[in-house]
Amino acid sequence: MKLGAPLYMLRHGETAWNTERRMQGSKNSDLTARGRVQALAMGRTLKRELERDPGPTIFLRSPLGRTRETSDIIGQELGLSAADWREDIRLAELSYGTWEGFSWAEIEIDHPTALADWRADPHGYCPPGGETHIELRRRCEAMLAEIAGTNTRTVVVSHGVSGAVVRGLNLGLDARAMFVLEKPQDAFFRLLAGNEERIACDL
Repeated sequence: MKLGAPLYMLRHGETAWNTERRMQGSKNSDLTARGRVQALAMGRTLKRELERDPGPTIFLRSPLGRTRETSDIIGQELGLSAADWREDIRLAELSYGTWEGFSWAEIEIDHPTALADWRADPHGYCPPGGETHIELRRRCEAMLAEIAGTNTRTVVVSHGVSGAVVRGLNLGLDARAMFVLEKPQDAFFRLLAGNEERIACDL
């Protein structure tokens, strides 16, 4: 599953729920004004990056609203239309089940040890009605293998946790190490052959 062509992993811009520290998962929250600025900056930076080595590029995105909004803004900078993006549900964020829409402070009223339990077992822990890291990893592995199989430069716009899992698989990390990977909204990552490069965006 080694990448023979670059894979650019981008996270959606800041959302209203991000600012409120609410769990999003499969539910959506629209980009904030800052999130739209971040998407513009990612688009400008990615355009410069791709122009250094022109060639065929595949554009993939999660079908959730915040990634579609982000990728549409990025696409405007790249001269793409919405039809140039292929959506794949395997890129969607980890599902947090009944926790979606709630902050950690609210969740811990009924589940006071939730975060500690999750950190203790990041591989197998499952939010009520949600998804385990094992399940997320399985769909990310399938997605990464498919991308590697194309041997074509690819751009992906996804989420904090699902994007970190794809990056972690490329780096050969375990679940605990993936859990603490940086998940910026003002930078993205270039993955290739088991390595990654962080590319900062000028806001």
